[in-house]
Amino acid sequence: MWSRRSKGYLLLLAAFGVMSNYLSCFVNFPLSIVTDGHYVPPPSSGHQAPIALTPLLRRQSIATEGDPIRRQIFTQPSPHLWSDIPILAPHTGQKTVLVTGAAGFIGSHVAEALLERGDVVIVVDEMNDYYDVSIKEGNLDLLREKAKKIAQQTNKMAEDILRIHVGDINNETMMRSIFDQHTPQWICHMAARAGVRPSIDNPQLYAKANFLGTMSMLEYSREYNVTNLVISSSSSVYGESESTYFSEAEDVNEPVSPYAATKRSGELLSFTYHKLYDLKITNLRFFTVYGPRGRPDMAPYKFISQVIRGGVIEQYGDGTTSRDYTYIEDIVDGVLRAIDRPYPYEIINLGKGSGTMLNEFILLVEKHVGKKANIKLMPAQPGDVPFTNADISKAKMLLGYSSKVSIEEGVRRTVLWFKNTSTEDGIA
Repeated sequence: MWSRRSKGYLLLLAAFGVMSNYLSCFVNFPLSIVTDGHYVPPPSSGHQAPIALTPLLRRQSIATEGDPIRRQIFTQPSPHLWSDIPILAPHTGQKTVLVTGAAGFIGSHVAEALLERGDVVIVVDEMNDYYDVSIKEGNLDLLREKAKKIAQQTNKMAEDILRIHVGDINNETMMRSIFDQHTPQWICHMAARAGVRPSIDNPQLYAKANFLGTMSMLEYSREYNVTNLVISSSSSVYGESESTYFSEAEDVNEPVSPYAATKRSGELLSFTYHKLYDLKITNLRFFTVYGPRGRPDMAPYKFISQVIRGGVIEQYGDGTTSRDYTYIEDIVDGVLRAIDRPYPYEIINLGKGSGTMLNEFILLVEKHVGKKANIKLMPAQPGDVPFTNADISKAKMLLGYSSKVSIEEGVRRTVLWFKNTSTEDGIA
């Protein structure tokens, strides 16, 4: 039997192997590709692709030694690519769900929705200072109030339906104690260091939080034999894709920021754990999420805040960059659908399915705030991509997901929330 320490060494070696995929993108090594749980050997390896992989080989081009990667371009949604995947019915019983990063923007909304539908929620968050910690504390207070209200309605104690633990998910002692105490069988791993630009300045921090953090959650899930693990990934993994619709079948082994690289490496490591231990894992690629309680470093929050206060918007680039802005309510719906469906191993886009140019987004903010924006033009930033646009046909097919909130309605709701909760100094 392998000791725990020996397994740790082996997993660390696996981590280096995963990261070597990224080095190969820049130094022209032969490249192995893992796409949606399928392995494609490098063309110089001498291995023949299994017959089952033939459809995948038609979906993408494979790099040859000394050549750049030739990416297949997707110009329309591609639901036919997923028609052979058996559709799972959702699990409908009460769950005990461990939500990491639940003091953050998306995580707090997910935890709130789980409480509202009757699940028991275990929160783990390190409460780092990437942005104002008081915002995260406010999110946890909101969850406590929600749990208290539900407990009164159901004749339970608030502690029976919500537990909050503050600490680093890489803290093995703390996490094993949490698993031993609460025995969660459903995991929603939202904890991560976010932000493309900061990752360029401090890549080691992002590797620790995102890659090693995901490895830790995978290891706990293996050890405690969880039923389903849902992991937050990002549309950033698509890099400088030229596709009209970003498809999960696309080759994404050319990340343009350390943040994107950590998210892609987490997807690859997830496949490894599925393959070795038969863990049920779904990675969700989020597309530019915005809405109430949004992160203050994100453009939608900044724009609304500055226009309301009469401040200056720093617009990077000429305003023609486009993002698939997705309202938080739609993202949460997709996350809960993924939690309820323990697919063997999937990567799934969650977005609106259409892009909006930055100039158009600012015009919507002006409309619903009722003020003109003061815009300061800035040069485009390293690591930013020109546009994102999700192909959500896989999410529709496997999860029954569809985006319901239009960009105009989402901006209107977000502006209304901001006006109702903000003070001169910030969010109340």
